Amino acid sequence: MNSTLNNSEDIKREEGQKQLLEKSLQAHRNKKWIINFTCTISFLLAVLCFCFQVPDAIIIAIILLFICVTFQTAHKMLDRKIELRLKRIKQDHRKIIFKIK
Repeated sequence: MNSTLNNSEDIKREEGQKQLLEKSLQAHRNKKWIINFTCTISFLLAVLCFCFQVPDAIIIAIILLFICVTFQTAHKMLDRKIELRLKRIKQDHRKIIFKIK
């Protein structure tokens, strides 16, 4: 009886973690517009620097490009990390259900 109770508590806890991670992943993906907006503004600033012949336009453009690439890479890494954690929890949940049966 005690092992069944522990298993049901584990299942509830795992289910709560799974739901929390799914919400976190969805919220993280909803913030993608911020990165797109930042990259768009950076591109526009780089174009304006070249149009108005700013002396250090190339350096500014490279810095802005580096910022955009860094933001996108960090966002993808975080997204992948959350996906892997969610996948691991789902696999653990399947193992627990398989043990019960």
